[in-house]
Amino acid sequence: MFVCPNCGANINFDPGKQLLHCDFCDTDLSPDSVIQKDDAEEHTYTESEADESSESGYKEYTTTIYTCKECGGEILANDNTVATFCSYCGASTVLSSRVGKERAPECIIPFKITKEQSGELYKKAVSKALFAPDYMKDETTIEKFRGIYMPYWVYDFKEQRPASLRGTRDHRSGDYIIHEQFDINVDVDAEYKGLSYDASSQFSDTLSEAIAPYEYNAAVPFNTSYMSGFYADAADTDSSLYERRARNIVTNEIYNNIARNPEVRKITLRKDSSSNLTPESTTAELGYFPVWFLSCRHKDRISYAVINGQTGEVATDIPVDYKKYLIASLILTIPFAALFALLPIMRPVYLVVVSLVFAIASMVIICSQKNRIFVRENNLDDIGLNYRHDKARQADLKDPRIPNPAPAPQPQVKEVNKDSSGGFGYSMIVIVSIILGICTGPIGVIICLCVLVPLLNSFRNKKSKKIADTRTVTNGKAPAHEKFLLCLKPLIGAVISFGVLLFTPNADEYYYISAIICIVAVLLSFWDIIKLHNDLATRKLPQFDKRGGDE
Repeated sequence: MFVCPNCGANINFDPGKQLLHCDFCDTDLSPDSVIQKDDAEEHTYTESEADESSESGYKEYTTTIYTCKECGGEILANDNTVATFCSYCGASTVLSSRVGKERAPECIIPFKITKEQSGELYKKAVSKALFAPDYMKDETTIEKFRGIYMPYWVYDFKEQRPASLRGTRDHRSGDYIIHEQFDINVDVDAEYKGLSYDASSQFSDTLSEAIAPYEYNAAVPFNTSYMSGFYADAADTDSSLYERRARNIVTNEIYNNIARNPEVRKITLRKDSSSNLTPESTTAELGYFPVWFLSCRHKDRISYAVINGQTGEVATDIPVDYKKYLIASLILTIPFAALFALLPIMRPVYLVVVSLVFAIASMVIICSQKNRIFVRENNLDDIGLNYRHDKARQADLKDPRIPNPAPAPQPQVKEVNKDSSGGFGYSMIVIVSIILGICTGPIGVIICLCVLVPLLNSFRNKKSKKIADTRTVTNGKAPAHEKFLLCLKPLIGAVISFGVLLFTPNADEYYYISAIICIVAVLLSFWDIIKLHNDLATRKLPQFDKRGGDE
Protein backbone atom coordinates (compact mmCIF):
# COMPACT_ATOMS: atom_id res chain seq x y z
CA MET A 1 0.00 0.00 0.00
CA PHE A 2 0.99 3.66 -0.23
CA VAL A 3 1.29 5.90 2.83
CA CYS A 4 1.25 9.67 3.19
CA PRO A 5 4.70 11.00 4.17
CA ASN A 6 3.05 13.70 6.35
CA CYS A 7 0.51 11.78 8.44
CA GLY A 8 1.10 8.11 7.64
CA ALA A 9 -2.45 7.47 6.38
CA ASN A 10 -3.27 5.52 3.25
CA ILE A 11 -3.35 7.61 0.07
CA ASN A 12 -5.35 6.86 -3.07
CA PHE A 13 -5.09 7.95 -6.67
CA ASP A 14 -7.50 10.81 -7.47
CA PRO A 15 -8.63 10.68 -11.15
CA GLY A 16 -9.77 14.31 -11.08
CA LYS A 17 -6.38 15.63 -9.95
CA GLN A 18 -4.28 12.87 -11.55
CA LEU A 19 -2.40 12.80 -8.25
CA LEU A 20 -2.25 10.69 -5.12
CA HIS A 21 -4.44 12.37 -2.51
CA CYS A 22 -4.57 11.99 1.27
CA ASP A 23 -8.10 12.45 2.66
CA PHE A 24 -6.78 13.17 6.16
CA CYS A 25 -4.30 16.00 5.59
CA ASP A 26 -5.20 16.95 1.97
CA THR A 27 -1.70 16.22 0.74
CA ASP A 28 -1.27 15.75 -3.01
CA LEU A 29 1.64 13.75 -4.39
CA SER A 30 2.87 12.72 -7.79
CA PRO A 31 2.35 8.97 -8.46
CA ASP A 32 6.08 8.64 -9.14
CA SER A 33 7.21 10.32 -5.93
CA VAL A 34 5.75 8.02 -3.28
CA ILE A 35 7.16 5.08 -1.36
CA GLN A 36 5.40 1.76 -1.72
CA LYS A 37 5.21 -0.34 1.41
CA ASP A 38 4.74 -3.99 0.55
CA ASP A 39 3.42 -5.68 3.68
CA ALA A 40 3.74 -9.11 2.16
CA GLU A 41 7.46 -8.95 1.51
CA GLU A 42 8.37 -6.04 3.85
CA HIS A 43 10.23 -4.39 1.04
CA THR A 44 10.37 -0.73 0.04
CA TYR A 45 10.66 0.49 -3.56
CA THR A 46 12.04 3.96 -4.12
CA GLU A 47 11.10 6.11 -7.08
CA SER A 48 14.27 5.28 -8.99
CA GLU A 49 13.80 1.55 -8.41
CA ALA A 50 10.21 1.70 -9.60
CA ASP A 51 11.17 3.55 -12.78
CA GLU A 52 14.01 1.13 -13.45
CA SER A 53 11.67 -1.83 -13.02
CA SER A 54 9.08 -0.32 -15.38
CA GLU A 55 11.63 0.34 -18.11
CA SER A 56 13.05 -3.17 -17.87
CA GLY A 57 9.57 -4.72 -17.96
CA TYR A 58 9.50 -6.49 -14.59
CA LYS A 59 7.33 -9.56 -14.63
CA GLU A 60 5.37 -9.60 -11.38
CA TYR A 61 3.94 -7.47 -8.61
CA THR A 62 2.51 -8.47 -5.25
CA THR A 63 -1.24 -8.08 -4.81
CA THR A 64 -4.20 -9.30 -2.79
CA ILE A 65 -6.37 -11.72 -4.77
CA TYR A 66 -10.06 -11.74 -3.81
CA THR A 67 -12.07 -14.79 -4.90
CA CYS A 68 -15.87 -15.00 -4.90
CA LYS A 69 -17.20 -18.14 -3.22
CA GLU A 70 -20.31 -18.16 -5.43
CA CYS A 71 -19.01 -17.69 -8.97
CA GLY A 72 -15.25 -18.13 -8.72
CA GLY A 73 -14.55 -14.67 -10.11
CA GLU A 74 -11.38 -12.93 -9.01
CA ILE A 75 -10.33 -9.31 -8.59
CA LEU A 76 -7.03 -7.87 -7.42
CA ALA A 77 -6.29 -5.10 -4.94
CA ASN A 78 -3.04 -3.32 -4.21
CA ASP A 79 -3.94 -2.16 -0.69
CA ASN A 80 -5.71 -3.44 2.42
CA THR A 81 -9.24 -2.68 1.19
CA VAL A 82 -11.79 -5.37 2.09
CA ALA A 83 -13.91 -6.53 -0.86
CA THR A 84 -17.50 -6.82 0.38
CA PHE A 85 -19.23 -7.87 -2.84
CA CYS A 86 -18.40 -9.56 -6.14
CA SER A 87 -18.37 -7.35 -9.23
CA TYR A 88 -19.30 -10.20 -11.55
CA CYS A 89 -22.20 -11.97 -9.82
CA GLY A 90 -23.23 -9.23 -7.37
CA ALA A 91 -22.97 -11.53 -4.35
CA SER A 92 -23.01 -9.44 -1.16
CA THR A 93 -20.47 -11.30 0.87
CA VAL A 94 -16.92 -10.81 2.06
CA LEU A 95 -14.73 -12.42 -0.56
CA SER A 96 -11.96 -14.79 0.48
CA SER A 97 -8.50 -13.31 0.01
CA ARG A 98 -4.92 -14.38 -0.32
CA VAL A 99 -1.66 -12.62 -1.13
CA GLY A 100 -0.12 -13.62 -4.44
CA LYS A 101 1.84 -12.44 -7.42
CA GLU A 102 0.46 -11.40 -10.78
CA ARG A 103 2.11 -10.57 -14.06
CA ALA A 104 2.72 -6.85 -14.25
CA PRO A 105 1.62 -5.02 -17.40
CA GLU A 106 3.99 -2.93 -19.44
CA CYS A 107 1.74 0.15 -19.37
CA ILE A 108 -1.28 1.60 -17.63
CA ILE A 109 -3.88 4.25 -18.54
CA PRO A 110 -4.82 6.09 -15.32
CA PHE A 111 -8.44 6.80 -14.42
CA LYS A 112 -9.68 10.22 -15.54
CA ILE A 113 -13.38 9.79 -14.75
CA THR A 114 -14.18 10.02 -11.03
CA LYS A 115 -16.73 7.84 -9.29
CA GLU A 116 -19.10 10.80 -8.99
CA GLN A 117 -18.81 11.47 -12.72
CA SER A 118 -19.40 7.80 -13.52
CA GLY A 119 -22.60 7.89 -11.46
CA GLU A 120 -23.85 10.95 -13.36
CA LEU A 121 -23.02 9.37 -16.72
CA TYR A 122 -24.88 6.22 -15.71
CA LYS A 123 -27.92 8.19 -14.53
CA LYS A 124 -28.01 10.06 -17.81
CA ALA A 125 -27.90 6.82 -19.80
CA VAL A 126 -30.58 5.07 -17.73
CA SER A 127 -32.86 8.12 -17.68
CA LYS A 128 -33.36 7.72 -21.43
CA ALA A 129 -34.77 4.22 -20.88
CA LEU A 130 -38.39 4.88 -19.93
CA PHE A 131 -39.10 1.26 -19.06
CA ALA A 132 -35.95 0.64 -16.99
CA PRO A 133 -36.65 -1.07 -13.62
CA ASP A 134 -36.54 1.15 -10.54
CA TYR A 135 -33.82 -0.91 -8.87
CA MET A 136 -31.39 0.15 -11.61
CA LYS A 137 -31.93 3.81 -10.74
CA ASP A 138 -31.65 3.38 -6.98
CA GLU A 139 -28.85 5.33 -5.30
CA THR A 140 -27.69 2.25 -3.38
CA THR A 141 -27.19 0.50 -6.72
CA ILE A 142 -25.23 3.40 -8.21
CA GLU A 143 -22.99 3.48 -5.13
CA LYS A 144 -21.75 0.01 -6.08
CA PHE A 145 -19.76 1.34 -9.04
CA ARG A 146 -16.25 -0.06 -8.68
CA GLY A 147 -13.15 1.17 -10.42
CA ILE A 148 -11.32 -1.77 -11.99
CA TYR A 149 -8.21 -1.80 -14.15
CA MET A 150 -8.99 -4.31 -16.87
CA PRO A 151 -6.09 -6.07 -18.62
CA TYR A 152 -5.84 -5.53 -22.37
CA TRP A 153 -3.57 -6.99 -25.00
CA VAL A 154 -2.19 -4.07 -26.98
CA TYR A 155 -0.92 -4.83 -30.50
CA ASP A 156 1.50 -2.79 -32.58
CA PHE A 157 2.00 -3.44 -36.29
CA LYS A 158 4.66 -2.12 -38.62
CA GLU A 159 5.03 -2.77 -42.33
CA GLN A 160 7.68 -1.44 -44.70
CA ARG A 161 7.85 -3.32 -47.97
CA PRO A 162 6.59 -3.25 -51.57
CA ALA A 163 3.23 -4.90 -52.31
CA SER A 164 1.19 -5.70 -55.41
CA LEU A 165 -2.55 -5.36 -55.93
CA ARG A 166 -4.85 -6.08 -58.83
CA GLY A 167 -7.72 -3.95 -60.01
CA THR A 168 -10.24 -3.53 -62.79
CA ARG A 169 -12.02 -0.65 -64.53
CA ASP A 170 -14.91 -0.72 -67.01
CA HIS A 171 -15.84 2.13 -69.33
CA ARG A 172 -17.89 2.53 -72.50
CA SER A 173 -16.47 3.53 -75.87
CA GLY A 174 -19.20 3.77 -78.48
CA ASP A 175 -21.03 0.45 -78.61
CA TYR A 176 -18.29 -1.34 -76.68
CA ILE A 177 -17.65 -1.82 -72.97
CA ILE A 178 -13.91 -1.89 -72.37
CA HIS A 179 -12.71 -3.98 -69.43
CA GLU A 180 -9.25 -3.01 -68.19
CA GLN A 181 -7.09 -4.88 -65.71
CA PHE A 182 -4.34 -3.25 -63.68
CA ASP A 183 -1.37 -4.42 -61.65
CA ILE A 184 -0.77 -1.84 -58.94
CA ASN A 185 2.60 -1.76 -57.23
CA VAL A 186 2.86 0.23 -54.00
CA ASP A 187 5.43 0.81 -51.29
CA VAL A 188 3.73 0.22 -47.98
CA ASP A 189 5.05 2.22 -45.03
CA ALA A 190 2.51 1.77 -42.25
CA GLU A 191 2.63 1.69 -38.48
CA TYR A 192 -0.33 1.06 -36.19
CA LYS A 193 -0.13 1.28 -32.43
CA GLY A 194 -2.57 0.66 -29.64
CA LEU A 195 -5.06 -1.86 -31.08
CA SER A 196 -6.42 -3.38 -27.87
CA TYR A 197 -8.55 -6.34 -26.80
CA ASP A 198 -9.42 -7.27 -23.24
CA ALA A 199 -7.22 -10.02 -21.83
CA SER A 200 -9.61 -11.15 -19.09
CA SER A 201 -12.05 -14.00 -19.66
CA GLN A 202 -14.23 -12.58 -16.88
CA PHE A 203 -14.82 -9.31 -18.76
CA SER A 204 -17.34 -9.81 -21.57
CA ASP A 205 -16.03 -9.07 -25.05
CA THR A 206 -19.32 -7.38 -25.96
CA LEU A 207 -18.95 -4.98 -23.03
CA SER A 208 -15.29 -4.23 -23.71
CA GLU A 209 -16.02 -3.48 -27.38
CA ALA A 210 -18.97 -1.28 -26.43
CA ILE A 211 -16.78 1.18 -24.51
CA ALA A 212 -13.82 1.08 -26.90
CA PRO A 213 -11.57 2.66 -27.99
CA TYR A 214 -9.10 4.01 -25.47
CA GLU A 215 -6.68 6.83 -26.21
CA TYR A 216 -3.50 4.81 -26.07
CA ASN A 217 -1.29 7.91 -26.29
CA ALA A 218 -2.21 8.63 -22.66
CA ALA A 219 -0.68 5.35 -21.45
CA VAL A 220 2.26 5.59 -19.03
CA PRO A 221 4.75 2.97 -17.82
CA PHE A 222 3.18 0.71 -15.22
CA ASN A 223 3.36 1.96 -11.67
CA THR A 224 1.34 0.39 -8.86
CA SER A 225 0.68 3.82 -7.35
CA TYR A 226 -1.96 4.41 -10.03
CA MET A 227 -3.82 1.38 -8.68
CA SER A 228 -4.10 2.74 -5.14
CA GLY A 229 -7.79 2.87 -4.27
CA PHE A 230 -8.82 0.75 -7.24
CA TYR A 231 -9.11 -2.92 -8.10
CA ALA A 232 -7.73 -4.84 -11.06
CA ASP A 233 -8.51 -7.96 -13.04
CA ALA A 234 -5.97 -10.59 -13.96
CA ALA A 235 -4.97 -11.43 -17.52
CA ASP A 236 -5.78 -15.07 -18.20
CA THR A 237 -5.80 -15.26 -22.01
CA ASP A 238 -2.95 -15.66 -24.46
CA SER A 239 -1.78 -12.75 -26.60
CA SER A 240 -2.23 -14.82 -29.77
CA LEU A 241 -5.98 -15.08 -29.14
CA TYR A 242 -6.86 -11.73 -30.79
CA GLU A 243 -3.82 -11.30 -33.02
CA ARG A 244 -5.57 -12.47 -36.19
CA ARG A 245 -8.46 -10.05 -35.63
CA ALA A 246 -6.07 -7.16 -35.02
CA ARG A 247 -4.04 -8.13 -38.08
CA ASN A 248 -7.20 -8.13 -40.24
CA ILE A 249 -8.05 -4.65 -38.98
CA VAL A 250 -4.65 -3.35 -40.06
CA THR A 251 -4.83 -5.13 -43.43
CA ASN A 252 -8.24 -3.61 -44.19
CA GLU A 253 -7.11 -0.16 -43.09
CA ILE A 254 -4.05 -0.28 -45.35
CA TYR A 255 -6.26 -1.50 -48.21
CA ASN A 256 -8.76 1.34 -47.67
CA ASN A 257 -6.01 3.95 -47.57
CA ILE A 258 -4.68 2.72 -50.91
CA ALA A 259 -8.20 2.67 -52.39
CA ARG A 260 -8.71 6.31 -51.33
CA ASN A 261 -5.59 7.45 -53.17
CA PRO A 262 -6.57 9.84 -56.00
CA GLU A 263 -4.57 7.84 -58.54
CA VAL A 264 -6.29 4.59 -57.58
CA ARG A 265 -9.78 5.87 -56.77
CA LYS A 266 -11.19 5.19 -60.25
CA ILE A 267 -9.96 1.60 -60.18
CA THR A 268 -11.88 -1.17 -58.43
CA LEU A 269 -9.35 -3.06 -56.36
CA ARG A 270 -9.74 -6.81 -56.00
CA LYS A 271 -10.32 -7.65 -52.35
CA ASP A 272 -8.66 -11.06 -52.68
CA SER A 273 -5.33 -9.37 -53.41
CA SER A 274 -5.32 -7.53 -50.06
CA SER A 275 -3.52 -10.46 -48.44
CA ASN A 276 -0.31 -8.96 -49.84
CA LEU A 277 -0.80 -6.07 -47.42
CA THR A 278 -0.88 -8.19 -44.26
CA PRO A 279 1.79 -6.85 -41.88
CA GLU A 280 4.48 -9.24 -40.73
CA SER A 281 6.05 -7.31 -37.85
CA THR A 282 3.86 -7.61 -34.75
CA THR A 283 4.42 -6.90 -31.07
CA ALA A 284 1.97 -7.41 -28.20
CA GLU A 285 2.16 -6.03 -24.69
CA LEU A 286 -0.10 -6.10 -21.68
CA GLY A 287 -1.77 -2.92 -20.44
CA TYR A 288 -4.17 -1.96 -17.64
CA PHE A 289 -7.09 0.18 -18.85
CA PRO A 290 -9.61 1.90 -16.52
CA VAL A 291 -13.23 0.71 -16.30
CA TRP A 292 -16.02 1.73 -13.93
CA PHE A 293 -17.94 -1.49 -13.39
CA LEU A 294 -21.45 -2.00 -11.96
CA SER A 295 -23.43 -5.21 -11.55
CA CYS A 296 -27.20 -5.12 -10.94
CA ARG A 297 -28.36 -8.45 -9.58
CA HIS A 298 -32.10 -9.17 -9.61
CA LYS A 299 -33.27 -12.63 -8.55
CA ASP A 300 -31.33 -15.15 -10.65
CA ARG A 301 -30.27 -12.72 -13.40
CA ILE A 302 -27.67 -9.98 -13.55
CA SER A 303 -27.12 -6.98 -15.79
CA TYR A 304 -23.93 -4.96 -16.17
CA ALA A 305 -23.07 -1.32 -16.72
CA VAL A 306 -19.54 -0.34 -17.71
CA ILE A 307 -18.00 3.07 -18.26
CA ASN A 308 -14.72 3.82 -19.97
CA GLY A 309 -12.69 5.35 -17.13
CA GLN A 310 -10.76 7.52 -19.58
CA THR A 311 -13.30 8.74 -22.17
CA GLY A 312 -16.60 8.32 -20.28
CA GLU A 313 -18.20 6.05 -22.90
CA VAL A 314 -21.15 4.18 -21.32
CA ALA A 315 -22.57 0.75 -22.11
CA THR A 316 -25.32 -0.82 -20.04
CA ASP A 317 -27.76 -3.71 -20.16
CA ILE A 318 -31.26 -2.34 -19.54
CA PRO A 319 -34.18 -4.76 -19.12
CA VAL A 320 -37.82 -3.70 -19.38
CA ASP A 321 -40.09 -3.37 -16.37
CA TYR A 322 -43.32 -5.27 -17.16
CA LYS A 323 -45.54 -2.94 -15.14
CA LYS A 324 -44.18 0.20 -16.80
CA TYR A 325 -44.53 -1.38 -20.23
CA LEU A 326 -48.14 -2.42 -19.57
CA ILE A 327 -49.13 1.01 -18.21
CA ALA A 328 -47.48 2.79 -21.16
CA SER A 329 -49.23 0.49 -23.62
CA LEU A 330 -52.63 1.18 -22.05
CA ILE A 331 -52.00 4.92 -22.13
CA LEU A 332 -50.97 4.82 -25.81
CA THR A 333 -54.12 2.88 -26.62
CA ILE A 334 -56.31 5.92 -25.88
CA PRO A 335 -55.01 8.28 -28.62
CA PHE A 336 -54.82 5.45 -31.15
CA ALA A 337 -58.41 4.47 -30.40
CA ALA A 338 -59.50 8.07 -30.84
CA LEU A 339 -57.55 8.28 -34.10
CA PHE A 340 -59.22 5.19 -35.53
CA ALA A 341 -62.63 6.52 -34.48
CA LEU A 342 -62.09 9.57 -36.71
CA LEU A 343 -60.95 7.54 -39.72
CA PRO A 344 -63.25 6.19 -42.43
CA ILE A 345 -64.22 2.55 -42.04
CA MET A 346 -61.37 0.31 -43.19
CA ARG A 347 -62.21 -2.39 -45.67
CA PRO A 348 -62.26 -5.81 -43.94
CA VAL A 349 -59.74 -7.38 -46.30
CA TYR A 350 -57.22 -4.61 -45.56
CA LEU A 351 -57.64 -5.15 -41.81
CA VAL A 352 -56.83 -8.84 -42.25
CA VAL A 353 -53.74 -8.02 -44.33
CA VAL A 354 -52.48 -5.59 -41.67
CA SER A 355 -52.95 -8.14 -38.88
CA LEU A 356 -51.19 -10.79 -40.98
CA VAL A 357 -48.19 -8.49 -41.55
CA PHE A 358 -47.86 -7.79 -37.82
CA ALA A 359 -48.05 -11.51 -37.06
CA ILE A 360 -45.23 -12.25 -39.51
CA ALA A 361 -43.14 -9.38 -38.13
CA SER A 362 -43.55 -10.62 -34.56
CA MET A 363 -42.44 -14.14 -35.57
CA VAL A 364 -39.35 -12.74 -37.28
CA ILE A 365 -38.46 -10.70 -34.19
CA ILE A 366 -38.98 -13.69 -31.89
CA CYS A 367 -36.73 -15.95 -33.96
CA SER A 368 -34.05 -13.28 -34.23
CA GLN A 369 -34.11 -12.61 -30.49
CA LYS A 370 -34.04 -16.29 -29.64
CA ASN A 371 -30.96 -16.82 -31.83
CA ARG A 372 -29.16 -13.90 -30.17
CA ILE A 373 -30.04 -15.26 -26.72
CA PHE A 374 -28.63 -18.65 -27.74
CA VAL A 375 -25.37 -16.97 -28.72
CA ARG A 376 -25.23 -14.98 -25.47
CA GLU A 377 -26.19 -17.84 -23.13
CA ASN A 378 -23.61 -20.18 -24.68
CA ASN A 379 -20.92 -17.46 -24.69
CA LEU A 380 -20.40 -17.86 -28.42
CA ASP A 381 -19.74 -14.14 -28.76
CA ASP A 382 -17.03 -14.07 -26.08
CA ILE A 383 -13.66 -15.27 -27.34
CA GLY A 384 -11.97 -14.86 -23.97
CA LEU A 385 -14.54 -16.89 -22.03
CA ASN A 386 -14.53 -19.57 -24.73
CA TYR A 387 -10.76 -19.76 -24.35
CA ARG A 388 -11.19 -20.30 -20.60
CA HIS A 389 -13.90 -22.93 -21.09
CA ASP A 390 -11.81 -24.76 -23.70
CA LYS A 391 -8.98 -25.05 -21.20
CA ALA A 392 -11.45 -26.41 -18.63
CA ARG A 393 -12.77 -28.97 -21.13
CA GLN A 394 -9.26 -30.12 -21.93
CA ALA A 395 -8.72 -30.65 -18.24
CA ASP A 396 -11.99 -32.60 -18.06
CA LEU A 397 -10.85 -34.87 -20.87
CA LYS A 398 -7.80 -35.78 -18.83
CA ASP A 399 -9.83 -36.30 -15.64
CA PRO A 400 -10.91 -39.98 -15.30
CA ARG A 401 -13.67 -38.94 -12.88
CA ILE A 402 -15.53 -37.19 -15.73
CA PRO A 403 -16.33 -39.92 -18.32
CA ASN A 404 -18.29 -37.83 -20.86
CA PRO A 405 -17.48 -34.11 -20.80
CA ALA A 406 -20.11 -31.92 -22.43
CA PRO A 407 -19.13 -30.81 -25.96
CA ALA A 408 -18.83 -27.12 -26.64
CA PRO A 409 -21.50 -25.43 -28.82
CA GLN A 410 -19.97 -24.66 -32.19
CA PRO A 411 -20.59 -21.12 -33.44
CA GLN A 412 -20.60 -20.06 -37.06
CA VAL A 413 -18.25 -17.10 -37.28
CA LYS A 414 -18.02 -14.70 -40.18
CA GLU A 415 -16.29 -11.38 -40.61
CA VAL A 416 -18.03 -8.27 -41.87
CA ASN A 417 -16.72 -4.82 -42.65
CA LYS A 418 -19.34 -2.95 -40.65
CA ASP A 419 -21.80 -3.41 -37.84
CA SER A 420 -24.87 -4.99 -39.40
CA SER A 421 -27.01 -5.34 -36.28
CA GLY A 422 -30.58 -4.26 -36.82
CA GLY A 423 -30.33 -4.08 -40.63
CA PHE A 424 -32.82 -6.89 -41.21
CA GLY A 425 -35.20 -5.45 -38.62
CA TYR A 426 -35.28 -2.07 -40.33
CA SER A 427 -35.79 -3.74 -43.70
CA MET A 428 -38.88 -5.34 -42.19
CA ILE A 429 -40.08 -1.88 -41.10
CA VAL A 430 -39.82 -0.63 -44.69
CA ILE A 431 -41.77 -3.64 -46.03
CA VAL A 432 -44.47 -3.36 -43.38
CA SER A 433 -44.76 0.40 -43.96
CA ILE A 434 -45.26 -0.10 -47.70
CA ILE A 435 -48.00 -2.67 -47.11
CA LEU A 436 -49.70 -0.49 -44.54
CA GLY A 437 -49.47 2.48 -46.88
CA ILE A 438 -51.20 0.50 -49.64
CA CYS A 439 -53.89 -0.77 -47.30
CA THR A 440 -54.58 2.15 -44.97
CA GLY A 441 -52.84 5.19 -46.39
CA PRO A 442 -50.39 7.53 -44.56
CA ILE A 443 -51.99 6.87 -41.17
CA GLY A 444 -50.92 3.22 -41.31
CA VAL A 445 -47.35 4.20 -42.12
CA ILE A 446 -47.27 6.58 -39.14
CA ILE A 447 -48.58 3.85 -36.82
CA CYS A 448 -45.94 1.42 -38.07
CA LEU A 449 -43.12 3.91 -37.51
CA CYS A 450 -44.42 4.85 -34.04
CA VAL A 451 -44.74 1.24 -32.86
CA LEU A 452 -42.17 -0.90 -34.65
CA VAL A 453 -39.20 1.50 -34.76
CA PRO A 454 -38.92 1.95 -30.97
CA LEU A 455 -39.55 -1.75 -30.44
CA LEU A 456 -36.82 -2.91 -32.81
CA ASN A 457 -34.50 -0.15 -31.64
CA SER A 458 -34.71 -1.46 -28.07
CA PHE A 459 -33.73 -4.91 -29.27
CA ARG A 460 -30.53 -3.85 -30.97
CA ASN A 461 -27.20 -4.20 -29.23
CA LYS A 462 -26.45 -1.40 -26.79
CA LYS A 463 -24.52 1.55 -28.12
CA SER A 464 -21.12 0.47 -29.35
CA LYS A 465 -18.28 2.72 -30.39
CA LYS A 466 -17.59 2.07 -34.07
CA ILE A 467 -13.99 2.06 -35.12
CA ALA A 468 -12.34 1.29 -38.43
CA ASP A 469 -12.09 -2.45 -38.01
CA THR A 470 -13.45 -5.79 -39.10
CA ARG A 471 -16.09 -7.02 -36.68
CA THR A 472 -16.48 -10.68 -35.89
CA VAL A 473 -20.14 -11.65 -35.98
CA THR A 474 -21.18 -14.95 -34.44
CA ASN A 475 -24.17 -16.70 -35.93
CA GLY A 476 -25.84 -19.16 -33.59
CA LYS A 477 -29.12 -20.93 -34.19
CA ALA A 478 -31.40 -21.71 -31.27
CA PRO A 479 -33.19 -25.10 -31.34
CA ALA A 480 -36.05 -25.02 -33.85
CA HIS A 481 -38.62 -26.46 -31.44
CA GLU A 482 -37.99 -23.64 -28.94
CA LYS A 483 -38.56 -21.00 -31.61
CA PHE A 484 -41.63 -22.83 -32.88
CA LEU A 485 -43.26 -22.87 -29.44
CA LEU A 486 -42.66 -19.14 -29.01
CA CYS A 487 -44.02 -18.39 -32.49
CA LEU A 488 -47.09 -20.60 -32.02
CA LYS A 489 -49.46 -17.79 -30.95
CA PRO A 490 -48.78 -15.39 -33.86
CA LEU A 491 -48.52 -18.40 -36.20
CA ILE A 492 -52.07 -19.52 -35.36
CA GLY A 493 -53.33 -15.98 -35.95
CA ALA A 494 -51.43 -15.76 -39.25
CA VAL A 495 -52.80 -19.11 -40.46
CA ILE A 496 -56.37 -18.07 -39.69
CA SER A 497 -55.93 -14.70 -41.44
CA PHE A 498 -54.25 -16.29 -44.44
CA GLY A 499 -57.03 -18.88 -44.66
CA VAL A 500 -59.68 -16.16 -44.78
CA LEU A 501 -57.74 -14.31 -47.49
CA LEU A 502 -57.36 -17.55 -49.43
CA PHE A 503 -61.04 -18.59 -49.39
CA THR A 504 -62.42 -15.01 -49.62
CA PRO A 505 -65.80 -15.52 -47.92
CA ASN A 506 -68.57 -13.11 -48.81
CA ALA A 507 -69.57 -12.23 -45.25
CA ASP A 508 -67.51 -9.45 -43.61
CA GLU A 509 -67.83 -11.09 -40.21
CA TYR A 510 -65.23 -13.70 -41.14
CA TYR A 511 -62.68 -10.99 -41.94
CA TYR A 512 -63.31 -9.09 -38.74
CA ILE A 513 -63.19 -12.21 -36.55
CA SER A 514 -59.95 -13.47 -38.14
CA ALA A 515 -58.35 -10.03 -37.82
CA ILE A 516 -59.32 -9.78 -34.14
CA ILE A 517 -57.94 -13.26 -33.42
CA CYS A 518 -54.69 -12.44 -35.21
CA ILE A 519 -54.25 -9.09 -33.44
CA VAL A 520 -54.89 -10.67 -30.03
CA ALA A 521 -52.31 -13.35 -30.83
CA VAL A 522 -49.79 -10.66 -31.82
CA LEU A 523 -50.44 -8.73 -28.60
CA LEU A 524 -49.86 -11.89 -26.56
CA SER A 525 -46.64 -12.53 -28.48
CA PHE A 526 -45.44 -9.03 -27.56
CA TRP A 527 -45.30 -10.21 -23.97
CA ASP A 528 -42.97 -13.03 -25.09
CA ILE A 529 -40.89 -10.49 -27.04
CA ILE A 530 -40.41 -8.37 -23.92
CA LYS A 531 -39.39 -11.46 -21.97
CA LEU A 532 -36.86 -12.35 -24.67
CA HIS A 533 -35.52 -8.81 -24.55
CA ASN A 534 -35.06 -9.09 -20.79
CA ASP A 535 -33.25 -12.40 -21.24
CA LEU A 536 -30.93 -10.67 -23.69
CA ALA A 537 -30.47 -7.56 -21.53
CA THR A 538 -29.57 -9.67 -18.50
CA ARG A 539 -27.25 -12.62 -18.05
CA LYS A 540 -27.08 -15.85 -16.12
CA LEU A 541 -25.10 -15.66 -12.92
CA PRO A 542 -21.51 -16.42 -13.99
CA GLN A 543 -19.71 -19.61 -13.01
CA PHE A 544 -16.06 -19.14 -13.84
CA ASP A 545 -14.20 -21.90 -12.03
CA LYS A 546 -17.02 -23.63 -10.19
CA ARG A 547 -19.32 -26.53 -11.03
CA GLY A 548 -23.09 -26.43 -10.62
CA GLY A 549 -25.15 -23.31 -10.18
CA ASP A 550 -26.40 -22.10 -13.55
CA GLU A 551 -24.20 -24.42 -15.56
